[in-house]
Amino acid sequence: MTDRLAQLSNHLAQPSDPTRLDGQVVLITGAAQGIGRATAELLASKGAKIAINDLDKERANAAVEALQKAGHEAFCYCGDVMDVKFPPRLIKAVLERFGRINVLVNSAGFLNDAAIHKMTEEKFDVVMKIHNYTPYRMIHALSGHWMDPANRAMTKTIINISSTSGLHGAMGQINYATAKAGIIGLTKTVAAEWGRYGVRCNTVAYGWIDTRMTKPPDPDEKVVIGGQQIMSGIPLNAKKWRDTSDIAVGRPGTVEDAAGVMLFLASPLSAYVTGTCVECTGGRYM
Repeated sequence: MTDRLAQLSNHLAQPSDPTRLDGQVVLITGAAQGIGRATAELLASKGAKIAINDLDKERANAAVEALQKAGHEAFCYCGDVMDVKFPPRLIKAVLERFGRINVLVNSAGFLNDAAIHKMTEEKFDVVMKIHNYTPYRMIHALSGHWMDPANRAMTKTIINISSTSGLHGAMGQINYATAKAGIIGLTKTVAAEWGRYGVRCNTVAYGWIDTRMTKPPDPDEKVVIGGQQIMSGIPLNAKKWRDTSDIAVGRPGTVEDAAGVMLFLASPLSAYVTGTCVECTGGRYM
């Protein structure tokens, strides 16, 4: 009975809003736009301090300025997370600014599509690097901070990004589908190894979320990564993919829909959830 009373007392002492993240530090890669930015805005509104990383300095600075104007604590540290030496520098910069990191959201990513017979080693490799190697390196760079016995009781959460392409395959996306399947295995392994340190690690498999990545290709949105010109977007003639008839809710998802799942996984509501892939698809592929 004493234990039950203690549990009840502890429950009553919790904030009335279980989604509050007051004082927690959240680091989000690829947060200058799209799902990353929407997640930054939502988590900031719940009291989190936000560290934004992106390759696009102009958009990243604009995102931080918007957060600051809204009264939130935020800063950006721009740079290429695909550079093997960059993740430790990013982690160090956030720790110097805020003193800790509670939540890591590995949101940086892009497409580099081609049919199997037209896929090159370079196109395959760069997508594997951004969606598999980079999250691994970000997590690895956190190991010293999170495995420190002094931080044993600190909230520690990782959220990775998968896709219906990783769950079901996708024509024209053999590199992306392979990488997005791989991130699920990475997530489960981190959850298994680091649970003893109080770390939860989950992934979200998104369906059609209306972002720059899923709009038609735009020549003005090209970026050069590793010597390759990469233009995000899915062609308009991908008619089967753009058909909403197999989406139960009958529409593409919004970035706000996507961010809501991130909040769930970052908040105390998911305290007993780890090693899981949450599907945010509107019911596609049920």
